[in-house]
Amino acid sequence: MYCSSCNCEYEGWSGKCPSCKQPLVDGRPVEQFPSNGQIDYSSLVEMIEKNGTSIDIDLGASQVIRKKSFRFPWLGFGYAWTQRFNGKADGVHVDLNASEVGKDRNWAFPYRGHGYAWGQEMQGFISGNQCCLIASEVKRSSNYRFPYSGYGFAWTEEMQGKCGDHIQLLMTASSISKK
Repeated sequence: MYCSSCNCEYEGWSGKCPSCKQPLVDGRPVEQFPSNGQIDYSSLVEMIEKNGTSIDIDLGASQVIRKKSFRFPWLGFGYAWTQRFNGKADGVHVDLNASEVGKDRNWAFPYRGHGYAWGQEMQGFISGNQCCLIASEVKRSSNYRFPYSGYGFAWTEEMQGKCGDHIQLLMTASSISKK
């Protein structure tokens, strides 16, 4: 399902967008960024050096996945994570997909369970140049609702990685939405 207001895809969701409450629709636009946004690697390195050795690009979630698992008798775990991030700034386009998802769960007596999921590894492209990021800091929290339900939230606070031999990447979370 797709939210045309947030430009975000929610796999396993139905009804309304968890962020903006607009109705979700089937399908998504064919391409979010123009295909001519490729920059060769040496030009990208040059661009970063001219910009004071860094470029800040705001990324937004464009695909969120939610999965559930159940255990007898009343213990169930729900998992949700951001599958895809997109963003652009100064002519540089970024598209990242979760290639590895970390999951954890815990339960407490009598019937409370919490499921946690986060992007452990992201792979993608920066203006056509392949990159990889790995989680270096993961946070989580949980809350309980009487009598037997609770919710667990996990997110990647920081990821580090590389794009080629000369570009070091750092991605930090600036805002987290818990729904």
